[in-house]
Amino acid sequence: MMALASRHMAAACAGITANVLLGLSALFWKTLGALPPLTLLTARIIASLAALLLIMGALGRLRALAQRVSRRDVAIHVTAAILVACNWLTFIWASIQGHVVESGLGYLLAPFVAIAAGRLVFGETMSPTRLAALLLIAGCVLLLAFRSQELQHRVYLIIGITWGAYACLKKIATLDAFGGLLCETLVLALLLPALAWSGALHLAWPPPLTSATWALLAASGLVSVLPLWLFSLAAARLPITIMGFFQFVLPVTQLLVAVLVYHQTLSANSALCFGLICAALLLMLCEPVLTRVVGAARGNRRDAH
Repeated sequence: MMALASRHMAAACAGITANVLLGLSALFWKTLGALPPLTLLTARIIASLAALLLIMGALGRLRALAQRVSRRDVAIHVTAAILVACNWLTFIWASIQGHVVESGLGYLLAPFVAIAAGRLVFGETMSPTRLAALLLIAGCVLLLAFRSQELQHRVYLIIGITWGAYACLKKIATLDAFGGLLCETLVLALLLPALAWSGALHLAWPPPLTSATWALLAASGLVSVLPLWLFSLAAARLPITIMGFFQFVLPVTQLLVAVLVYHQTLSANSALCFGLICAALLLMLCEPVLTRVVGAARGNRRDAH
């Protein structure tokens, strides 16, 4: 029993650490702010691909992955690659330009985008609780758009939509987290030469780059892979209901970074909407417990009669 509790505690720490690292990664990209976001995205893709190939090779899983990939997997992960590239680029730009509150809002909105997409695309049923949460979120987005003039609205919209749609695709993907990300990063790496040749991608390397900058660029792959590894450890050992609560950690970390490090101002309207979105997410996560409580209460009333 003690060993099981210890494993659960270690898994919870891994899940929390993964989200904290993702939230703090804004500071990593801010350090590299002398380079354009497209250049940083390219470096992240190449470094992530190298890190994933080394990890998968060391684990002896490359051959098994190559044998498992089907045409359906390729189609799913090509689409996912486009979404994750848009997400990464927007996050890097926001981190450099100091719009971290907006990126935190985007990741807070992403679960609701995934739920809405699941209902519209996959025909998933939606409970009254989830519908109420989605309506509350829609109201908050409208309030943000019309009353929070200090925000860059496209940042939280792009991050929320791309990450939510990405999560939806992961529901129908058959590859594990590392295999899926390797396929997606490989797709992006293969697209880079074509984009550069066509003139759609211009890489700017302001000379001279210091050895410290090169080291940070080389380490950018770990910014993607390390949180993913920690999150995978947590997901393998914890119930999905517990994992759901980790969705608060990344946005709250981003909010703290925005206020304490970037000194971003947050209007009363933005703070209210942030709180309401958190309340809607909490309501959605607590739905199974609420359902059981209501069901038990109804059962007790029937027994009394």
